[in-house]
Amino acid sequence: PLVVVAILATLGLLTAETAIFQFPAIVMTMTAIRYRELIQKNAEKRSGDRSSKSSRGEEKKSQKISPFIGTFTALLPRYVLLVIISLTYLLYRHYNDTLSIPVELMRPAENPFFDMVKKNKWSSVTRAINYSFILSLHILKSFGVELIGYSHEYGFDCIPSIQSKRDWRLTIPVALLLFFEGLAFWSWFEWRIIYQGDKRGPKRRRREREERVLRILLVLVFYSWIATLFPIAGIIKVGTFVADRIAVAASFGSCIFAGRLLALWMSWGDGKGAEEEEAEGVLARPGTIILPLKIASIFWLCANPLAGRTHGRAAAWMDSVPLLESSLRACPRSIKSNLELSKIYSGLVPHMLDLEKSLSLISKAQSIDPTFCDVHQQYGHVYFQQSKYLLFEEEIAKSLLCPFTMGMAMNNWNRYWKLVLRGGQDRKSKERYEKYMKNIEAEIAKQEKEERRRKNSERGAGVEEEL
Repeated sequence: PLVVVAILATLGLLTAETAIFQFPAIVMTMTAIRYRELIQKNAEKRSGDRSSKSSRGEEKKSQKISPFIGTFTALLPRYVLLVIISLTYLLYRHYNDTLSIPVELMRPAENPFFDMVKKNKWSSVTRAINYSFILSLHILKSFGVELIGYSHEYGFDCIPSIQSKRDWRLTIPVALLLFFEGLAFWSWFEWRIIYQGDKRGPKRRRREREERVLRILLVLVFYSWIATLFPIAGIIKVGTFVADRIAVAASFGSCIFAGRLLALWMSWGDGKGAEEEEAEGVLARPGTIILPLKIASIFWLCANPLAGRTHGRAAAWMDSVPLLESSLRACPRSIKSNLELSKIYSGLVPHMLDLEKSLSLISKAQSIDPTFCDVHQQYGHVYFQQSKYLLFEEEIAKSLLCPFTMGMAMNNWNRYWKLVLRGGQDRKSKERYEKYMKNIEAEIAKQEKEERRRKNSERGAGVEEEL
């Protein structure tokens, strides 16, 4: 089993950067499962034949070892293995300087809230309340609740920042906090124990202690899967702002506990105890009219709204056009979605070619954020198809200065001027080329000077901190 755990953990880390945030949830899940198995075995031993001396001796021996200690001892090798793998992974990424995303890649189009943090426009309190709302949105997504519409990625001006503590949106994180506190209260006390007083025998108290530990472990399992949302809590740098894919791991915990709640609801009110429920199963009991109605309602829930949502989103993800259109319905001022949809109308999907519409979408993206330099590459692509070569030259020259489009722009630049300057007889074309090259060289020198100034400023700030 240890070899299998090591292989699966390694594959997880190699396939997803966020896999390491799921390790605590995996540890808590297997701990709860193992603990539940142990208390069930102990219950079976206690309910068996207790008349023989050997069985009484085994019972006393099992009572000396707490199920929790037994669980920890049995799973300790797996704990140690996962810790070693995690530390090795983090040290390797630290050695290769890939633990943190470069600040230069964090843009308002993709993560507008971090842009406010980077420019020191937010106080620590403003940052906390805004990211508490973002975290709450992801938690609700994991519950299947969608507040801001469906989008594959939420960016600039999609979710307005919270500037006042009186903003009604803060009721959402407060309500979730109360919900989690209620779960913690239930895991420790459980409702029925509150009204029973302390008139219980030692065996009953021991069983209730075991049940309490199990409830606490189950709640911690739920919390640990919600904690996989840590990357977007505003503590570490991430390139994504709000996205459905981030809530996938958290939705696992929501789904398994939602399924358990539905099972309990189906068996509610039949007058049987927990042990009888476990032994008989939910569907094996004598039926009444209520049970078929409950089964039908659950089937309708799964077959109608949930299946419809799943089918709709899966179909949207299979086709870029409905995916981008749904994104713009949720976030009309999404810079990236406007730009990506313009590529659809500029020839990426041949039967949807509409260059004027493509230009309109590019202009809208540029008007939202004039610093979003990716638009120049797309402008050049459209102008070239419209045979507006002078405009193409200007835009492709600007796209050369954009670090996100520099590679493709350089290829197009070289191919274009190689054809235009072939023979060297067109004096005007050569003058334009030389003018563009001078502007590009001047802009590069300016950027290098600013980069040196920034590094010197950071170095000076570091020396002041050391002093």
